[in-house]
Amino acid sequence: MDTEVVLSLSLARLYGSHANFAGAPRHAVADGYSAVDAAFSALLRQAKLRQPRNHKQKLDLVKENFSKIFDAATIKTKNGTLHIPGTDWASLEDYYKDWLASRYDDFKMGSAVASSRVREALIVVNAAIRHVAADAGIAEEEFELRVATRAFGFDFSEVSLAVGNAHDQLFAEAEMAGEAGGSRLGTKMAAATNYCDLDVMAGDNITQGIIRDDPEIAREAARVYHAFVDLAERVQMKRLSVISDGKEPDKCSVGELNRAPDFMLSLKARYHGGTTAEMGVRWFGRITEAIAGSLKKLIPD
Repeated sequence: MDTEVVLSLSLARLYGSHANFAGAPRHAVADGYSAVDAAFSALLRQAKLRQPRNHKQKLDLVKENFSKIFDAATIKTKNGTLHIPGTDWASLEDYYKDWLASRYDDFKMGSAVASSRVREALIVVNAAIRHVAADAGIAEEEFELRVATRAFGFDFSEVSLAVGNAHDQLFAEAEMAGEAGGSRLGTKMAAATNYCDLDVMAGDNITQGIIRDDPEIAREAARVYHAFVDLAERVQMKRLSVISDGKEPDKCSVGELNRAPDFMLSLKARYHGGTTAEMGVRWFGRITEAIAGSLKKLIPD
């Protein structure tokens, strides 16, 4: 297996993750099509075809050589039948145009349309991984693990499990509220948790292992997820108040209620650390470099 193919697919996974956690349609489309483009690169590399520097030429070359690769498919498995969504070349060509606009123009797109573009990007990346795995004679699950580990350090984590459990709990609460209020399906569909997600990412092996395996960290991540869903719901209610000129929710029109959840929201948080010596230099400048040098002698690697 060409390591450049795995690298391209891991970059596609990373761009897809960035798009999935975007806070604005421009970012969702810019990162989403970058994921598509990286998947195209992997397909061409696996087939030992040339790599055009021009992105539209790359799209056209993949279309010429892999015309059916992104079609919807039905796959029989040991446990049943798996239906895989697809996309078409007309949509991907429009996606490319949206990508250009998101990078260079005054870009406007509704949040629902942008979200559909993110889903389309993930469809393309998944299809590319399936194709490359089959072409290389590698089991799809094994190859997916290789790509995900290259991209994130792991394929699945305790954090992902805890966030999924938190979603299930919030969804069940929405279902009970719907039963009490007489609109079970509508309440479940409108539940903010259906449109929220949380991910924790790190770049070193030690921290990745903690994210992957540590239940305590997973519980903390789930707590943050609960708080973020609450934040999204509060923003939605604030939007409804602004849209309706301050009317109570039960007095709002269908149009006002319809517009309230039409937004994207992303919470950006980060920790950029370093060794104690390195952080001392970063915060206090060159005057502490002599002290930092002494610390390096005292603090083992």
